[in-house]
Amino acid sequence: MSNNIVMPSEESTFKSYTPALAKAYAASRGSYHENLFKVILDNHRSTGGAMQVLLDVGCGPGNSTRPLARHFGSAFGIDPSPEMINTAKNFSAESPEETASGKNITFCVGRAEDMNGPFRKPGQGVDLLTSGMAVHWFDMPRFWSSAAACLKPGATVALWTAPSRYCHPSTPNAAKVQEAMSRLERENLASYELPGNRLARDSYDHLLLPWNCIPPVDGFLESGFTRLEWDRDGKLSDPEHFFLGDKAVTIERMQEMLSTSSMVTRWRETHPQLAGTEHDVVVKMAREMRETLGGEELVIGRSCVLLLFKKTGV
Repeated sequence: MSNNIVMPSEESTFKSYTPALAKAYAASRGSYHENLFKVILDNHRSTGGAMQVLLDVGCGPGNSTRPLARHFGSAFGIDPSPEMINTAKNFSAESPEETASGKNITFCVGRAEDMNGPFRKPGQGVDLLTSGMAVHWFDMPRFWSSAAACLKPGATVALWTAPSRYCHPSTPNAAKVQEAMSRLERENLASYELPGNRLARDSYDHLLLPWNCIPPVDGFLESGFTRLEWDRDGKLSDPEHFFLGDKAVTIERMQEMLSTSSMVTRWRETHPQLAGTEHDVVVKMAREMRETLGGEELVIGRSCVLLLFKKTGV
């Protein structure tokens, strides 16, 4: 195995989420921009992928499952966190998100390394397997083996991460505002970063791919692999907009979004007496941003990398 391959550690922060934390995660994270879903679906269709079964792995509260589900006959979301799955089910109950056939999405507790569920019924396999901002926590050799077993020939695997937030270049004092945002992640929270966080922050540069596993996992053709990047290091790929969309947010809203980070969660668990006080790392960052920005609102976006794979076979 190459020395630059990073092996993720098992994630435990999200799995231990309480109902309140899972609900806050769903509200703060939101879904992804339609640009991303369009690229995934266009690639899937153009490479012969069928539109019968969607499986979203590490689905969390279903924020990306629901927008994709409406394009498929059946849709499933699995996650190892019981409270994430409960939250996904509650959101669907409050505002049903049906599939193209009118069926409800099936959400269930499950691990990426052992994908079992109704999508594994005899004669039924998965056409599109997705995982957004989660695969960096997986045991990759086991994930690839499990994926190969449940995918139909010609199916697509789409893995993506949106590792860091950046202020839009039009932001007043953009460079200094960005310094405050980056310092939180690269310095103040550095000791709370796990290998999985590093994999995501490095845009999946060192993610273990099926043909690099020892032994290699059969079923995925390296020549069918596509890597797409947008807005890396905050440098806009488009002259004006982030690929995942520009969002005007208040600094208070920024604090809420950052509070769902696993590194922030671990920092606060280690320093419960400081969490939410003026000495909280996120509160300190917000104070520095206010002083630099001279206001309460800024425009932010995220970088994005998307990895696309095709299942071989007949």
